[in-house]
Amino acid sequence: MLVRFQQLWRRTRRLRPPPLGFAKWIQHKLSRLNYAMHIEPTWLEINRTQIIVPGWSPPRPLRIVHMTDFHLQQRVPAAYVAACVEAANAEQPDIIALTGDFIHSGEKFVEPIADLLAPLKAPLGVFAVLGNHDYAVRNALGVSTRRQLPKQVASALERRGIRVFHNELLTLTHGGLALQISGVEDLWSRACRPDLALARLDSSLPHIMLAHHPRTIELLTSERCDLMLSGHTHGGQVVFPRAGAITLSRRMKCYASGLYPIHGRLLYVNKGIGFGFKIRYNSRPEIAVFDLAGPVATE
Repeated sequence: MLVRFQQLWRRTRRLRPPPLGFAKWIQHKLSRLNYAMHIEPTWLEINRTQIIVPGWSPPRPLRIVHMTDFHLQQRVPAAYVAACVEAANAEQPDIIALTGDFIHSGEKFVEPIADLLAPLKAPLGVFAVLGNHDYAVRNALGVSTRRQLPKQVASALERRGIRVFHNELLTLTHGGLALQISGVEDLWSRACRPDLALARLDSSLPHIMLAHHPRTIELLTSERCDLMLSGHTHGGQVVFPRAGAITLSRRMKCYASGLYPIHGRLLYVNKGIGFGFKIRYNSRPEIAVFDLAGPVATE
């Protein structure tokens, strides 16, 4: 019996590859952790996408710069946010869209984030909606511990020339052609009303919608929406090749980051600028740039 056991053990040892040295394994893991905590959280990327809008042919594409989820707090460097603002302006946008979570928690950073975003400039306007953190809401139950916080955030942004939407829609003009932009309250705020925002929607005109939570698109029925801009997910912040975004639920993994065609509409989920915990892995912070053009522009 002992002899047979020894034979089986030798066969098993021959089949297994030689183990990685423990010191080398530790070094590998620590280098990944160091990267995730000290490099990727502020390693900004700029992602550019062209969107073809049916039935719309402006003389030049409309450029929209999209930023979201700043989460200003002690762990998010103000100098980093200022650099992101400078990078956004460098894209020479026609419109700048900001989709919420300007602060991480509390009133302390309301005025500082508004000051940091004040230099944003775009000829057609800088537009924003609030996120769940701006409502001090951390889950879908919609329970807020600071009821005045959203008013404080919106007021601070408005004083810096940033138009904050509260279930509203505006009509703008680009190259002599009209287009519409709307924005709704956060999905978890219990005040999200796309029906109010789109009550005066003209379905013959292009329509861009701002909504912090990506699942807001599920509330639309027959309304036209050429592009919805959202955030909230941070791209999962930590994304492993096999497991995917480990911080997101199975449903939210369907909206982790990037461009999604949904029932004839386009949804873009931005990975955001900031973070809660200072860690990102395979989910770099981003500024998204969109050039909206008509079919003629591609010929």
